[in-house]
Amino acid sequence: MAVGEKKRPWGKWLAIAAIVLIGIAIISFTNSMDDVEDLLDPEINNIGVVAPNSNESIKLQPGRIYTILRIVDEIGTEGLLDVEITDSQGNVIDISSPTWMQPQRTGSSGTIIYDSVGTISISDSGVYDFSNENSTSNLYVVDDQAVDLQAMQEPALIIAFLSCCLGLLILPISLIIHLVIGREKKEQKIVMTGLPTNQIPTTDELYKIREGKMDPSEVKGVAKPSRPIPSPFVDRNPEPRKIIQSKPIENKRREVENKDDEDGEDWKNWDSG
Repeated sequence: MAVGEKKRPWGKWLAIAAIVLIGIAIISFTNSMDDVEDLLDPEINNIGVVAPNSNESIKLQPGRIYTILRIVDEIGTEGLLDVEITDSQGNVIDISSPTWMQPQRTGSSGTIIYDSVGTISISDSGVYDFSNENSTSNLYVVDDQAVDLQAMQEPALIIAFLSCCLGLLILPISLIIHLVIGREKKEQKIVMTGLPTNQIPTTDELYKIREGKMDPSEVKGVAKPSRPIPSPFVDRNPEPRKIIQSKPIENKRREVENKDDEDGEDWKNWDSG
C-alpha cells in the first residue's frame, strides 16, 4: 500500500451509526413517555375496579399474571392487601407477593401513586369473585401481559426498541473491525515511493513515512556517497602476470649456497651477540 493511500474507516463509520441509532432510541422513548404512562395507569388500563367493602366478578384467563394494586399516599408506602378471591365453586385463590417485575407505578401525570399488593395466576379460565375488604381504598386489577402487548404496538416504542437493539449490535462489531484493521495496518508492508534518489532516509524519517506523517519527497536524511564502494574481492595486481623464466640449474645452486652462507653468518652474529 502506498503511503498516500488511505483505507476507508469502516469501524469509525459503524461506531457513529451505532451511536446515532442509540440516540434515536433515547429520543423516541422520551417522546413516548406520555403514552407509556397512560398504558401503565391502572385507572385507565385495567380489567376491573373493586370499590371499598364491595364485591366484583371479573373474568380471568389462564397463563397470565394479574396484578392487584391500591392507591397509596407516597412512593415507598406499602398498600394493604385486604382482598379475597374465589372461583365459581367458592374455592379461595392463592395470592402471591409482588416481585421486582411489579413495581409501584404512577398515574394522572405522576400525581397518583399505585402500589402492587399482590399477584395471581390461574390454571382455568372463568369468572372469579373479588372481595375488597378495605373500607377506604379501591382495588385495581391489571393484566400486565395485555399492557405489554399494547406497548409493543406503539410506533414510538417500536422505533426505540429496534434502534436500541440495532445500535447495541453494531457497536461491538465496529470495535472489532477497528481492531482488525488497525492490526493489519501495522503488519502490512509499506512500499515507499517518491524518495529522493540522492538521499538516504534516517530511522526517524522512515518511521514517520510508515505512519503516514511524512511525505517521502520531504526526506532530508543523509547524502548517498558519490564514489562507489569498492568490491571486497579486488585483484591487488591489476597488471597481467609475467611469466618467470627458469634459471639454469648451476645458477640456482649457487644462489642457494650463497643464501645458506648468509643465514649461517647471521646466526653466528646473533649467537655471539
